[in-house]
Amino acid sequence: MKFNSSSFHKYALLILFSVFFCFSASARKQRVLVLHSYHQGLNWTDNVSAGIQSVLGQEDNVELVFEYMDTKRHSQPEYLAEFAKLYDLKHQKNKFEAIIVSDNHALDFVRHYYTDYFKGIPVIFCCIDQFSNESIKGIDKVTGVTEEIDSRETIEVALKLHPDTKQLVVINDNQTQSAILNRNNIKSFWSDLKTDVELVFLEKLSIEELVSKVKQLDPKSIIYLINFSRDKEGNFISYQENIEIIREATNLPIYSSWEFYFNEGIVGGMLTSGFKQGELAAESTLKILEGKNVDQVPIIRSGYNQFKFDFEQMKRFRILPKQLPENSYISHQPPSIVRQYQTSLLVIIAFIVIIAFILRYSKVKRERNERKLIEINEELDRRVAVRTKELMFANEKLELQTDQIIKQNKELEHHRHNLLELVKERTENLEEANLELKSSRDRLLRMLDANSDGVWEHNFATGQVYISKIIWDKLGYRSVTASNTKDLLCKLIHPEDLIIIKQKDKQNRLGLSELFIIEFRICAKDKSWMWFKAKGKILDYNEQKKPLNMVGTLVNITQRKVAEEKIRKDEKKLRVSEKRWRSLIEQASDEILIYDTNGSIIDANSAACKWLGYSQEEILQLNYSEIDMNHSSSELHTYRKKLNSSNPSISFESAQKRKDGSNFPVEIHLSLIELGESKLILSVGTDISIRQKTERKILNAVIKTEEVERKRFATDLHDSIGPLLSSINLYLSSLTKVKSVEDKRNIIRASVDAVNDALVSIKEISNNLSPHILNDFGLEKAIRSFTNKINVSQTINISFYAENMEERLNHQIEVVIFRVVNELINNTIKHAKASNIEINLAREGNLLSLIYIDDGIGFDSKAINAGTSSGMGLYNVFSRIRSLNGTHKIKSNPKRGGMMAVVEVNL
Repeated sequence: MKFNSSSFHKYALLILFSVFFCFSASARKQRVLVLHSYHQGLNWTDNVSAGIQSVLGQEDNVELVFEYMDTKRHSQPEYLAEFAKLYDLKHQKNKFEAIIVSDNHALDFVRHYYTDYFKGIPVIFCCIDQFSNESIKGIDKVTGVTEEIDSRETIEVALKLHPDTKQLVVINDNQTQSAILNRNNIKSFWSDLKTDVELVFLEKLSIEELVSKVKQLDPKSIIYLINFSRDKEGNFISYQENIEIIREATNLPIYSSWEFYFNEGIVGGMLTSGFKQGELAAESTLKILEGKNVDQVPIIRSGYNQFKFDFEQMKRFRILPKQLPENSYISHQPPSIVRQYQTSLLVIIAFIVIIAFILRYSKVKRERNERKLIEINEELDRRVAVRTKELMFANEKLELQTDQIIKQNKELEHHRHNLLELVKERTENLEEANLELKSSRDRLLRMLDANSDGVWEHNFATGQVYISKIIWDKLGYRSVTASNTKDLLCKLIHPEDLIIIKQKDKQNRLGLSELFIIEFRICAKDKSWMWFKAKGKILDYNEQKKPLNMVGTLVNITQRKVAEEKIRKDEKKLRVSEKRWRSLIEQASDEILIYDTNGSIIDANSAACKWLGYSQEEILQLNYSEIDMNHSSSELHTYRKKLNSSNPSISFESAQKRKDGSNFPVEIHLSLIELGESKLILSVGTDISIRQKTERKILNAVIKTEEVERKRFATDLHDSIGPLLSSINLYLSSLTKVKSVEDKRNIIRASVDAVNDALVSIKEISNNLSPHILNDFGLEKAIRSFTNKINVSQTINISFYAENMEERLNHQIEVVIFRVVNELINNTIKHAKASNIEINLAREGNLLSLIYIDDGIGFDSKAINAGTSSGMGLYNVFSRIRSLNGTHKIKSNPKRGGMMAVVEVNL
């Protein structure tokens, strides 16, 4: 059978295309989308990604595509709608064989847009908290891994390891449905634990409030940290940041159920692993990619929780490994001595066995060699005799041969002389050629030397390297010869650069490149690194086209490199500064606006948008005069004109209008920002609504207190002075009616007694208004006199202690502290039903402290500390303490009773 040429080519081309398309089809990778609810860089999210990559990252035919929704920081419906548009734009033409969704937001997103983007694609979920069938309703092909944290196991172990615990403090942000469910879960099983430990929840707090609460915890408390990723003001806090804040605020043991807190300061617990959930989800995905039906891959509900403990934290709280549950993992645990030195012990034992074997073998070998040596000596004696005879015969034969050799040497000497003459002639010719070649080479080196910092030459045949003396002088080295240049360079060139130089040298030797261009570092004599740029080219080749010689230039580029490094550092500092500045503005609780000299707003932080009710885009379209209700545009312009280098800031009060038409009072601080020739205005606004309400409340309290004092003063005058004056008037009126001298004397004596009683009453009233002993003798004597008078009644026992109170204080401070003690004792007598009162007054440097303790009935102290108590007496007094820049704190427990008040004033 015959084939023509054209048919053969057609069949060959057809086969080639078939093979190519088959290869292309087999080489296409299976694409898997990993949709994360949170952002990259979050410890939890990165652990889940690592677990997925530990399985699917090892598969050559699988390509992973990661997408992050960032809902930890942005979960508004508007943001999710925009994210959906972005997803459609990025992946509308991408085909995925499977989708892995991490955490609830991602699953909700897939379920919501299932028919639009994900119809028919297998969905594998993981890290789904509070999972139910409603979570996957509407998704055809779905399986995955649920997430169920075991709070009860963790709490039971914590209480077992700390038997003296009085309080279990649960820290939870309570901002999400999951957080609320976890809180309710703990409450549901707490009664089953049958423990006397008090359960306390710290939630819906700001960062500062959380730190304050944690610092005040009982020393016999333990902390169970669920999550605190968002405070009550909506500020996002990373997992590393919230554990660091808590760890710095307390030395109490901390437990958790999340693995991302492990090795960050917690003792441990039954930890839920993001890595393990990602790994299990990836294994299920791999089964589906290998052809298994989704319905045949069951939903995984366990296998990702494990008891884990930090050995360093165990040492802090004296917890032994044997106290932990079985199969607990312990990090940072040092090995036992036997395990630690197991290899060394085995080596020593093996060495001893080998030495014993060698000694025994040496002894046997020595005895065997001695016997052989005797036999060899006997054989040598026999052979020496035979050999002597042979040598005598050979000597005679050698003498004959010597005569022949002498004759031949004379002939060779003649030939050698002729050869030397020929070599001498050839040598002279080569020397002339070498002189000419050397002259050309010197001219070339001088030309290169004139156009650079130095020259160099590399002989591939000998391996020698030559570098100009001027380079060595710059580096600070002397007496460097061509023979040791190469070894010296290997020691002086930076190890990282030396690897690149050797790779480049190998390419030159193999003939892959005839050019040598590289930048590298050399260590100078003073231990500093100098940068050089080497340029070279191969000049000579041998008959086999192998390179023989390379010549090039060296240029000192140290200054350029230093300048480039400075530019990189400056850029890095600028980026860090800009990021820090932006972070500070966004985290600020006050309103921050930046606008130009015409009032047009060009930037605003999230607090400003929240206060005013505008979005970021809307507020940037406004002029500042549109939101200021108390000042016209010209008045605001006048304020801005006052700002200059000598007067960089101005403060004033105003009112701002929200988008919905409501308004609120603010205190505005204007600052001038100069950016080259342009000027901007930084406006920081503080909501003073609460401050104004507090000031009004204080004013009302002062007015009410003064009115009560006036009424009391009027009552005292009416009840005590009035009757006495009436008596005196009556006595004096009766003088005209009596006739005897004795009666008149009795009337005058009674009048004098009434006058004296009136004087005593006036003195008592005056002392109640402003105790004379306080003005004359100071705070300590006034309080001691006041308490001694009460102790005389024997209705209550008051103990008063004073320390370092010899010097008089500011009169205003003495009056306020005296009124505080007076009001506290009155409250105790009226309401507490106490038997004992203890008062401690001390001065340490510039700090005055008052500690007041009674054993009466307890009450809720939070209202008084927060300033929401209905009683105006203590509130008015404590308001005066705050006016002195002082602090006060009251502690009391309605169940255990008693009260303690602490007042501190900076003198």
